[in-house]
Amino acid sequence: MVWLLVVSVVVAAVALLHARREYRSRGRLTVFGMLLLCAMLFVPNLVLDYATTYAWPSTPLDYLGVLLAIVGLTLCAMGMLDFRSVTKILCLKQRDLTVSGIYRFSRNPQYAGWLLFLLGFALNDWSLWCLAALLVVALSLHLLVLVEEEHLRRAFGEQYVEFVRKTPRYIGWFSPSPPGRI
Repeated sequence: MVWLLVVSVVVAAVALLHARREYRSRGRLTVFGMLLLCAMLFVPNLVLDYATTYAWPSTPLDYLGVLLAIVGLTLCAMGMLDFRSVTKILCLKQRDLTVSGIYRFSRNPQYAGWLLFLLGFALNDWSLWCLAALLVVALSLHLLVLVEEEHLRRAFGEQYVEFVRKTPRYIGWFSPSPPGRI
C-alpha cells in the first residue's frame, strides 16, 4: 500500500505541474494533460477496497457511506450536465464560464462530489490506508482547483472575479476559501 500512495503523490505532482504549464502556455489542457489528471484522481482509489471487491452494506456506517457516494456522484453528474459540452467537461476547450445550475452553489461541484464519493466508499472499509488515500485525493483536488482558478481568472477576468465573490469554492458550508477570495 505504501508504494501505491507514493505513486499517487508522484502522479499528482506531475499532473498538477503539467496542467499548470499547459494552462499557462496553451490556455487549455491537451488530451495528455487530461489523462494525467485522470490518473491523479484514480490511482489513489486503488487503496480503497471498493476498487477490488464489493460487499452489500451491513452496518449503519456502510449505509451512510453508500448515501455519501450517491450524493457525490450526483454532484459530479450535475456539474457535467451543466457544462453541456464533452470538450468542456474534459477541460480541452472552453467557451464561456458556467455559472448556472449547480454552479450557483459551488464553483467546483464535480470535485466536491468526487471527494464525497470516495469518502462514502472509504467509510465502508475504514483504515489508515483509506485515510491516507483520501488525504492524497483531497490535497490533489485542492491544488488542482488553485491551478484552475489561476487559469479562469486569466481567461474570464472580471466575470470570474464576480463569480468567485458570489459562489463558494466547494460547498457553501464547507469552503476553505470564503466567497470573494481566490
